Amino acid sequence: MTGLALAFAGGLAGSLHCLGMCGGLVALLGGGAWSRLALYNLARVNTYAALGASAGALGSAIVAWAPLDVAARVLAVAGGLAVVAVGLEWLGVLAPRGQWLVGRVQRGIAAHARGLLEARSPWAPVAFGTANAFLPCHLVYAFVAMAAATGSVGRGALTMLVFGLGTVPAMMLAGSTRALVRGRTTASLARAAGAFVVVVGLVTIARAFGGVVHAHH
Repeated sequence: MTGLALAFAGGLAGSLHCLGMCGGLVALLGGGAWSRLALYNLARVNTYAALGASAGALGSAIVAWAPLDVAARVLAVAGGLAVVAVGLEWLGVLAPRGQWLVGRVQRGIAAHARGLLEARSPWAPVAFGTANAFLPCHLVYAFVAMAAATGSVGRGALTMLVFGLGTVPAMMLAGSTRALVRGRTTASLARAAGAFVVVVGLVTIARAFGGVVHAHH
């Protein structure tokens, strides 16, 4: 499985869990209008790509400073471990981190951005999609770390772009079907997403070590 396939799979699985965090806000923003949801997702995914480019630039600086083979693999293992930690948190194996911050941000958005969410301007979903990309989300940060592991601005941007595209189907459904957010985002679905995310992280780590083994033969 390639790095881009891992990023897409991680976004797809992670979005099923994140419906509980962002789904209600997206439903309020979209109001069933697919054009608004498309603008929201376009802005959100583009912002993810920008974050990936920045992370890739940082990774390239680290790779330039340290031996290429070692630095690239250390970054890949660090990114994989971050993804595994997120999955274990969703499975209940690790204690949740920063839940108070996530809840506080959500309440702040609901209290102060309702006018933006309900605004009919086409710029409203663009503004919210851009802001949404910066909401505290451990999975996003974990894949930003994986983007840094690419050691390239272009590949970092592409990694986060593909990750963002993986989240689009669930977010489109969340915005167009309120019942999906309220009734079908269950604990079992969250656990399944967590298990899949752990697998994505482990495969990422295995690929890094596999590269090291291959390099020595």
